[in-house]
Amino acid sequence: MLNLNNSEFLDPSKADQNFKDLFNKPGPYYNCYPILGKWKNYSEMDANYTSALINYLKTNQENPISIYLHIPYCAKLCYYCCCRLHVSNNREVINNFVKILIKEINLLKDLLEENNIHLNVKDIHFGGGTPSHLTMHEIEEIIENLKKFISFDQLTEFSMEIDPRIIDSKNFPIYSKLGIDRISFGVQDFDPIVQKKINREQPFELIEKLMKDNLTKYFKGVNFDLLYGLPSQTKETFSKTIELTKKLSPERITLIKYAHIPNKVKHMKMIKVEDLPDPNDLPIIFMDSTKKLIEAGYEWVGIDHFAKKNDELSIAKKNGKVYRNFGGETPGYTKDMISLGPTSTSGFGNYYFQNTYDLKEYREIVSSGKFPISRGYVLNKDDILRRECNFSLQCNQVLDIKYISNKYKIDFKDYFKKEIQQLKKKQDEGMLNFNNDFIKVTTYGRYFVRHICQIFDTFFDYNKEYEIHGN
Repeated sequence: MLNLNNSEFLDPSKADQNFKDLFNKPGPYYNCYPILGKWKNYSEMDANYTSALINYLKTNQENPISIYLHIPYCAKLCYYCCCRLHVSNNREVINNFVKILIKEINLLKDLLEENNIHLNVKDIHFGGGTPSHLTMHEIEEIIENLKKFISFDQLTEFSMEIDPRIIDSKNFPIYSKLGIDRISFGVQDFDPIVQKKINREQPFELIEKLMKDNLTKYFKGVNFDLLYGLPSQTKETFSKTIELTKKLSPERITLIKYAHIPNKVKHMKMIKVEDLPDPNDLPIIFMDSTKKLIEAGYEWVGIDHFAKKNDELSIAKKNGKVYRNFGGETPGYTKDMISLGPTSTSGFGNYYFQNTYDLKEYREIVSSGKFPISRGYVLNKDDILRRECNFSLQCNQVLDIKYISNKYKIDFKDYFKKEIQQLKKKQDEGMLNFNNDFIKVTTYGRYFVRHICQIFDTFFDYNKEYEIHGN
């Protein structure tokens, strides 16, 4: 065990072999609870999507809602990507998909109107795939159909993922006019050798130019997605990527570890195993990156998010309001999400539902006038309790025992008798502080908060090899 204080936890030289082994131990990242692998096929679920949604919304109409739209198409194939995507530059194919997506949007609109339900939508997110691969006309069409049942003047955030290689900065003012106020660039790494190995060549100068095109005039924030653990990466090269990122100064940064799973994602076979970094280097890369970003004025939020001090995400962190959903850490304005598009995942109340992955199946089901649900999960009271414990520790590094006990009408120490024994072990290891009122994750424990969350996961199998973090 490392006895690290608040300053030492930033020092990569303090990471011994036990630290490295535990850091690299696979396991869920808990974008949901239970994790996707525990969900049931829709045909086996004791729930119907439309009736579940209607019943929930009728009794919770004032609750803020997020809308997520999944665009599965990309212009080019990136070898590292584990998302469900389709590479196509056939405009007819992509436009036909947009028409089906709009049909699904209108299925939702009609369902709401038939039941006299008004959605209190606060956030909208375009993800993928590559949303910026759509034409401006296609994006405008989608937004116009959303406006049929969403009040855009009440939104707190409207974000969109963008591929810097295929975007024209002339689109930025148009995006802004449509209501989009946050964008995310898929950067991954600035090193040209690494970029070539992952089939994502985009010079630093390209990103630099986009960042200099008066983005602050159009958007309240820019996010960079960075990946460590990619082929030909070293501690030194990724350190340069962090320095260049600091120079460009995005409002938010997401720092994710690459998971090499060619047995499940075929195109990852294009990445040679021998080109991957030494696993022992990965915690050092993350620690060094964390140190540099914090010294540059970023707040470390949740597991792998960083934000400037004045950003809404950092403010939420300060106030203990950060929440985690399928997109990662959020400022916590909403907890419920309705998602549209293939593979997208909805979560509201005690329900999870996921749309089908298969594009042909997606098109056929939506065209028949039905929602394309493929699987989901109905949470019981114990699941909901454990989810809140899990998310509180993961997002805000603290669990208010008295609050949990009063909210769920339980005796915490009695209800979690077995878990408390494991929590005490984590306390002995220096990962948390535990008393009658709170469980607080230490600075050292932040590197292993996933392992702390596993204590509250009744589904977690310690004997299973979790190849994909989160599944």
